[in-house]
Amino acid sequence: MKPAAPSYMLSALKRWGGNLLDVVFPRVCTVCHTPLVQGEDVMCLKCLLNLPRTNLHTKQPNELTDRLMSLRAPIERATSLYHYMSGTPYVSLIHDAKYNRRPIVATKLAAMHAREIVDSGFFDSIDLIIPIPIHFTKEWRRGYNQSYEIARGLSEVTGIPIGDNLTARRPHSTQTRKTASERRANSVGTFGVIRPEELKSIHILVVDDVITTGSTILAGLEAIHAASPTTRLSVYSLAMTKMR
Repeated sequence: MKPAAPSYMLSALKRWGGNLLDVVFPRVCTVCHTPLVQGEDVMCLKCLLNLPRTNLHTKQPNELTDRLMSLRAPIERATSLYHYMSGTPYVSLIHDAKYNRRPIVATKLAAMHAREIVDSGFFDSIDLIIPIPIHFTKEWRRGYNQSYEIARGLSEVTGIPIGDNLTARRPHSTQTRKTASERRANSVGTFGVIRPEELKSIHILVVDDVITTGSTILAGLEAIHAASPTTRLSVYSLAMTKMR
């Protein structure tokens, strides 16, 4: 039986292999597309420092809890990593994660943000993370659900399990060019809840990729509240638009 290789040798081989891959398939910043250097991931340091963060985790209630205010789904706290502004290069973070088959962008951004805010108390008392689902036909075509990838990043850092109690009953058309009222109408009846008894009296963090008017995530929150009125609700998203 051959002795195991020393850990420093394994680390060196792994580092050498990673450097070789960077030469053949260079890693670039998702935002500005410049090559990444060792220690950078998803974004270069410059783009990371200029990321338009919301810092909403430091203040509850805040503009996001106000946007999602609903008697049919009262929420306790909410935060997003950054402000999503059309026409800026940072839209590529969501676009790559959602449409360009790079779910790892969503996972790593969520994990990075979770590490930054975990000591703030935002995740305290959260028992379960539930991603906003997409219809199985859309997930089959895309190959993944980007909201689940965000939930996975949060779970890796916090240790909070991911639940699948929220389901997509029907597909709905894209919300991109719809008005606020059209978005709301488009989301009605989209979600259902399975095994609601599992949600009784626990605190859930509902996760989505981008919150604009909030109609999609509100539909999910309201479905959970209707099925389990004692469930406590909070919200996390990677990005949010600024309301005009």
